Amino acid sequence: MYAPVSKSGGRVRPKLTRRLRREFYRMFGPPTFPLFMVAGGWILKNIGPHMPFIRFARPDRFSYHLPPVKSRAYERFYRNIIDRGLGREWGPHAVTIAVTHECNAHCVHCSAFRRSREGTLTTGEWCRVIDQCAELGITDIIITGGEPLLRPDLEVIIRRIVENDCVADLFTNGSLLTEENLDRLHRAGCDTVFVSLDSPVPEEHDQLRGMPGLYDRVMEGIQRAVSRGMYVGISTYMSREWVRRGYHHDFLALCKRLGVRELTVFDLVPTGKCIKQDELILTDAERETFRVLHEEQWKDFGGPRICLMCHVNDPRIMGCFGVKWQIHITHNGFVTPCDFTPLHFGNVKEESLWDIWHRMKVHPEYDRKAMTCRMQDPEFRRKYIHKIPDGAELPFPIYLVDEEHRRAAGGYSFQRRFT
Repeated sequence: MYAPVSKSGGRVRPKLTRRLRREFYRMFGPPTFPLFMVAGGWILKNIGPHMPFIRFARPDRFSYHLPPVKSRAYERFYRNIIDRGLGREWGPHAVTIAVTHECNAHCVHCSAFRRSREGTLTTGEWCRVIDQCAELGITDIIITGGEPLLRPDLEVIIRRIVENDCVADLFTNGSLLTEENLDRLHRAGCDTVFVSLDSPVPEEHDQLRGMPGLYDRVMEGIQRAVSRGMYVGISTYMSREWVRRGYHHDFLALCKRLGVRELTVFDLVPTGKCIKQDELILTDAERETFRVLHEEQWKDFGGPRICLMCHVNDPRIMGCFGVKWQIHITHNGFVTPCDFTPLHFGNVKEESLWDIWHRMKVHPEYDRKAMTCRMQDPEFRRKYIHKIPDGAELPFPIYLVDEEHRRAAGGYSFQRRFT
C-alpha cells in the first residue's frame, strides 16, 4: 500500500545503481564484510570530504553518529574495524547512557517506562563507567535520559567523555536549550545536539509529549543553537500513520528551514509504554519508502544529510546494531543491547563493563549477525519480549526469559552473574 509507485500505478523498479549495489551485497556480503568496512573507513577519512556524492553532515563529520574524521576518536573507530576484520578482540562503537530518569515531558511512547527511579549513578560512578567505555574501544558516547539537561553535573560527565578521546553527543527533548544550558554544553566540549521531534505539526507533537507549547520552545531552542554555530540534528520516528501522511518529507523541509544538518529517522519500535503492541511494526513495503528516500537524498547538495534506521538495519546493509555496534546503560547501571531492548545482562555497579560486554557478546542470540532489528523481529519478540511479565520492572534480566541459555550455562550459576 505504501510502496513507491509509478505514474501508471505500478511499483517503481529500483534504479540501476541501487540494483547493482544490492546485487554486490548479495554476492559478497553487506558492508560488515571486513574489506568493505576498512576501505569505507579509509575513504571517509582521507578523501570523503572532497567527494561531491558523499553527503557529510558537517565538513569533518560524515554523520553525527560517527566521530569527526580528523580525531583520535575516529582513529580508535578505524582500528576497531580493522581488528574486527582480522578476528582480533574488538568492542562496540557506541554507547547510549541515560544519565537521569528525571524528565519534564510525559510522552505517550516513553521508552524508559517501568524503570525504577531509584539508584541513579553518582558523578563518580558515571566517570568510572565512561573510563571503562573508552577501554572497551567505544568512540561515541551518546547522552540521553530522561532529559539529560536536568542533571546538574552534566558538564562533569561531558568533560570526562572528552578527556577519554570520545565524542559526546546529546539527545534532548529541546525544552531546555536556553543560552545558559548551551553555554554549559559548549564549555564542557559538546557541540552536537540531537533534538527529538515526534511530529511536524505543533499540536500533535505537544500532545504526544504531554507538554503544551513544547513545539514552539523546541523551534526557538534549535534556532538558538544553530545561530551559535552548534551542530544540530533532528531525531524522529515513523509510525504507520506518519508514513501515510508523508511526514518524512515534512521533516526534511523543516530541517532545511531551521539549518539542521542531519535528520535521523527511527522506525517506531514497540518498547516501553508500547512494549506488547507488535501491530506498530512497519511493513517492509513501508520501510522501502524510506530506503528510497535515504538512497536518493545525496543528490540534494543543500542537505540535510539523512540517516534512516530502516536503511541501516536493512539485511543488505548492517542488520541489527545491538551488542555488535552499540550498547546501552540505564540511569541505574543496567546494561542492555540497545536503548530499545528491555533486557539486561548485568549492572555496572556490581561488575565491570568489560565482563558484562563479554557475556553479551557470547550469548547465542547476539553471537551472530541478525539481518534486521531484533526488536522488530516477530520471532525475537516471541522468544524474549513477550515472556516479560506484565508490570515487571524494566529492563528485565534476560536469564529469566532465556531458558535455553540458562540451561546451557549451568542453571543457577548463570543467574548468579546477574544478581
